[in-house]
Amino acid sequence: MDGDDVHGTVKLVSKEGDTFEVPVEIAKLSNLVVTTLGEDDSDEDNGGDMVEIPLPNVKATVLAKVIEYCTHYKQEEPMTTITTPLKSNRIEEIVQEWY
Repeated sequence: MDGDDVHGTVKLVSKEGDTFEVPVEIAKLSNLVVTTLGEDDSDEDNGGDMVEIPLPNVKATVLAKVIEYCTHYKQEEPMTTITTPLKSNRIEEIVQEWY
């Protein structure tokens, strides 16, 4: 799961059945994907088929936005850590702007 998977892709399937091919390094920002890939690790070694991860509770529009978000922060601008205790009760003063 460490070496080869980082350069592969996974298929994320939305509630409506829409399929999104996503690089593993981006998909692994999701704990659900990490857990699923850990369970299917032995299957990946048999033939190298792309793993398909069904997400029956996620609408395609939401999944597309999540993928866009993860791609931005993986490739463009790393997420900054939110320090606690919070220094403000205004979210815009705590987190970085997205786009």
